[in-house]
Amino acid sequence: KAILSKKVLDGKPLGENLTPANMFAVLTILGFLFILPASLLIEGPAKVSAAYTASLAAGYTKVQLFRLLSISGFLYYIYNEVAFLALSEVAPVTHAVTNTVKRVVIILASVLVFRNPVSKLGALGSGIAILGATAYSIAKNKCKPKPASPSPE
Repeated sequence: KAILSKKVLDGKPLGENLTPANMFAVLTILGFLFILPASLLIEGPAKVSAAYTASLAAGYTKVQLFRLLSISGFLYYIYNEVAFLALSEVAPVTHAVTNTVKRVVIILASVLVFRNPVSKLGALGSGIAILGATAYSIAKNKCKPKPASPSPE
């Protein structure tokens, strides 16, 4: 979503008020509206009701549940907004590689802090991601254009 927005806008506003950040907000709202019917169709009212009942049975009040869901949604939006702003400063491939490395760091932190077990497949995937990010970094540094030297006059 963010990369598509960057390609469409290319850092320039589209009209008077449709800046890249506003475009991201509009796409987020439209994404929610498009996915809501499908999610209700797939999950169904029974599963939504069961999750709500289980939350109340776990000791959460309606106000606490609403507050937690609101905070979670707001923080997720802010996370994506920051990622979108970061994308405006770097190339899409660099952003994707950085995002992959971020996920590996989160996995490693959860293993170290929470003692979550890692399967062999998970360890292999993390290793491939780290090697890929390292290879990209090395290749990018080798392919940097050399600064133009001043011509003698």
